[in-house]
Order: sequence, then C-alpha cells, then structure tokens
Amino acid sequence: MFSYSHFISRTCTMYCLFVVSCYGQNIEQLSALKNDVLMEYTAHYDVYRKGDKHGKALRRLSSDDNSLYTLTFKTDASIYFYSINTEESSQFLYENNQIKPMKYLGKDERTLRKTKHKTIEFDYAKGVVLGREKEKEWSLPLEDNTFDPLLVIEKMRCDIQNKIQGSKYFVYDKSSVKTYLFEYSGRETIKTPMGDIDTLKVSRVRENSSRKTHFWLSVEHNYIPFRVKQENDGEEVATLELTKLLIPAMKHNS
Repeated sequence: MFSYSHFISRTCTMYCLFVVSCYGQNIEQLSALKNDVLMEYTAHYDVYRKGDKHGKALRRLSSDDNSLYTLTFKTDASIYFYSINTEESSQFLYENNQIKPMKYLGKDERTLRKTKHKTIEFDYAKGVVLGREKEKEWSLPLEDNTFDPLLVIEKMRCDIQNKIQGSKYFVYDKSSVKTYLFEYSGRETIKTPMGDIDTLKVSRVRENSSRKTHFWLSVEHNYIPFRVKQENDGEEVATLELTKLLIPAMKHNS
C-alpha cells in the first residue's frame, strides 16, 4: 500500500540562530539560505484512504558536521486487521550543489508477509553499485546522476530550488537502472491544517502504467511535500497530508 519509491519521496543555510515565527504553531519560519548546505527538517503526515485516516508518516532530513546527510521516511498504517510498517533511509553527501548517494536501506513489514529488506551501496573506489533484496545480490556499474528510490525526490526538490524542472531521473532499483518521469502542472493553492499553502504540483508518471504519484511542494517552504497522493486507474490508493513541519536551528560548516 505504501512505499516511498512511490511517494515522497533539501536547501541551504548558515550557522546562526534565526528568528522563528510559528506557522499555526507548527512551522518555523525559514531563514536566508545558501547553496552549500541543505536545510534540515522533520515533516509529520497523516495517512488517508478515501477520506479515512489510517496512520502516520514521517520524513526527516538531518546531517552531521561533515556534509553527510541522512534522509529517513517511515510509515505506520493499518486498515482493519491489516497493518503495514515501512522504513527507508538514504545517506548521501552534498557538496558544490551536488548530491552524492552513499547508502540506502529499506524495510517493509506487512501482516501475514515476510519482512522485506533492501540495501543499495555506492562504492566509488571500485566504480560499482551493490544491492541486495529478497536474498538476491546484484552489482551494476556506478553511473553519474543516478540515485536510490528515496533520494530521487530530494534531488528533484533541489533542482526546483535551483530553477531546474527536471523531467527525467535515473534510479538504481531491483537490480536495474529505472527511469523516473515527472510532469509539472504549475502552481496550486491547497488547504492544509496550517492554512492555505501555495504549492507547485509535480506528478510522477509511469510508462505503460496508469499508476501516478502527485506531489504538492510548498513554494514558501523550499518545496517540501505538503501533500502526496498515489493513484491507480484514476482511483486514490493513499494520500499523505502534512500536519507539522519543524525546521531546527541551522548549522555552520566551517
């Protein structure tokens, strides 16, 4: 039901305390940004299906003092006696306005199913990408500008912030390189628990498939997803609605 390779799937700043203004007491006002550091954040979501709430999700971007970032996405949802818990994490470097993926981990737990684990590691010394899924191991040549299933959405966000609307991205997944295609629908104002939000709507479309994933990215908040909706044959599969966005005090890389 939920997988971040279908969902949702960072920017820049200086080390100083910034003036905080609460947005409905949930969103901290952003300060001036620079392109050498990505902005950390924690986004909380409710998960809906056909108007009914079925769980929660969390998306977090954090970093250490060595330009190493960790992006995490978690879901915890259930419908009647069926539950699903997923967790994905992606470690990467961000230098000179470029994302350099390092390692991806994924876990998918569902009622009456065996837990699935997925690992993707980027070995720059050997020029290969190593993966493991369902006890199957694979190896592919390391290619530039090719990401993991979680990190690709952050790459898209970074490109938009840098005035680039990328329509095609390449992703290592299931022992191959897949092409992720995106379409841009322009600006749209959506209603949220924190008021009306000006967003850019972007949709991931799939060749030879009716499945789509729509992202409403907040223009004011560095294009962090405020809503994500997955569809199949025009019918809603699941929708994530942002309920709280936290921006911590900024760090300084010096």
